[in-house]
Amino acid sequence: MAKWKTVRVRQELMTAIERTLETGRYKSLSEFVSEAIQQRIDELRENHETRTETPAECPVIQERLLCSPHHIWAMVTPDGNIKVGLSDYAQERLKGISNIQLEPVGHEVSKGKPFGSVETWMFKFDLYAPVSGRLVRANKVLKEKPFTLNEDPYEAGWIAEIKPNNVVMLEEELRDLMGSKQYKMWAIKQSHLTSTKP
Repeated sequence: MAKWKTVRVRQELMTAIERTLETGRYKSLSEFVSEAIQQRIDELRENHETRTETPAECPVIQERLLCSPHHIWAMVTPDGNIKVGLSDYAQERLKGISNIQLEPVGHEVSKGKPFGSVETWMFKFDLYAPVSGRLVRANKVLKEKPFTLNEDPYEAGWIAEIKPNNVVMLEEELRDLMGSKQYKMWAIKQSHLTSTKP
């Protein structure tokens, strides 16, 4: 920000504070500042609570995702890679994720083949690649905080990025995946089938 702009903003702010103090609502400048800070803290707390209460409610993100029958979502990044993660449906059934194992960055992955696994205290769940390519990034947060997969599977809990082998193959592989609405319907159907098995 240019220096003259910074000064102008400060002067406007001081003028507004002086006018507020003249109304007699506050006894001193420190009382005014204290209340302003408290209001900001309350706003931040409210925003944080809203995010943590409904982490899986990310409709804008979910609409851009494609999903595999192995409960892995895929999203094309601006640089042409495929970011992948675990669906909300899957994380709900994998309560208490305690560890995640991935193939190393640089490893070649094939569509429909495991590229890692997620572990809970009870069992292990294989992660199947939704597309073929090379692993170019892994979410380092999950190494220290694997439970992020449970808390925020669509944003902070993404798992890895895959660089596709070629565009033609990628288009074919993406066509085999389900859109978010189709996946939700499919997952509900699978859930009913599982619950009605003897």
